[in-house]
Amino acid sequence: MTLYQYADVTLASAWPLDELRPVTPRARRQALPAAITICAAGAPLPEPEPADWLHTWRAACGDPALALARTAGGYLLRFPRLADFSMSADGRRVHVWPAPGVNAETVRHLLLDQALPRLLAHRGRLALHAGAARVGAQAIAWLGPTGAGKSTLAASFHGAGYPLLSDDGLLLSAAREGVQAVGTYPSLRLWPAAVDGLFGEAPAAAPMAHYSSKQRLLLEVDADEGDEPLPLKALFVLAPVSATTETAVTLTPISARAACMALIANAFQLDVTDKRRAADALAQAAACAARIKAFRLIFPRTFGALPAVRAAMLQAPGAEEDADCPPGAH
Repeated sequence: MTLYQYADVTLASAWPLDELRPVTPRARRQALPAAITICAAGAPLPEPEPADWLHTWRAACGDPALALARTAGGYLLRFPRLADFSMSADGRRVHVWPAPGVNAETVRHLLLDQALPRLLAHRGRLALHAGAARVGAQAIAWLGPTGAGKSTLAASFHGAGYPLLSDDGLLLSAAREGVQAVGTYPSLRLWPAAVDGLFGEAPAAAPMAHYSSKQRLLLEVDADEGDEPLPLKALFVLAPVSATTETAVTLTPISARAACMALIANAFQLDVTDKRRAADALAQAAACAARIKAFRLIFPRTFGALPAVRAAMLQAPGAEEDADCPPGAH
């Protein structure tokens, strides 16, 4: 087993997780026991009975993209023809079952970007499809539907000197005087056209998954950067893409109620039939929404507009950058 850092959680994994930062020997002596253990597949996985399947998420084309079943020991999360993840009921152990012929990059993508956020949600964390960057000693975050531009904004902020926290995985928690945010891990997953539009010289990249042309950019991350939660300065809800109306950058404050609904709409879930956990997630989202400034963000989907988008977000009321903290200062 190798120890890795994922958000503020320590993983012990039998699978090499190249995208994550290994826990250093010094930190290992001070670390708590691993919170989640990731195991290779053992005996053949029993097929759940039809009545045990709880929910199916479908792709835009209507095909099943993800299914959840209850098992004797917990849950089975199935990505058809790609991989199964068997999870213990207490959320402390995951067994990985790749489908025949599926490569390691695809399995890691499904584990890190889909299975683990749902597992953390099952353990009571508010885990979001959201991007975030460090601004001085604080963070700003943005969320929105698939294709809204989360990863493009993440790349834009990172390239401008604001260290990336995550492009699509964020944990939030309400604190006495605000909200704390921690990214799952610093990653950038971009379409080839976005890589060409954002970077003068293409950075090192690797395939994200065999079924997608998206690339995972290999970022140089400061080894001294911690994974401690940061105070969240502001939250931006990205409007859906609409080329006919988005001709300028527009920021509009939204109510705590609207922010709460945006958080819930972009939250990861495992067992969607569990009413108690759904109520807990709603309570967490409401507590966070009541403590932060939130805005609806409309912006042109052109690479040339990104400096203006960054400037608008950094100048939003409550999200202003401290004068003594220039870009990249941390």
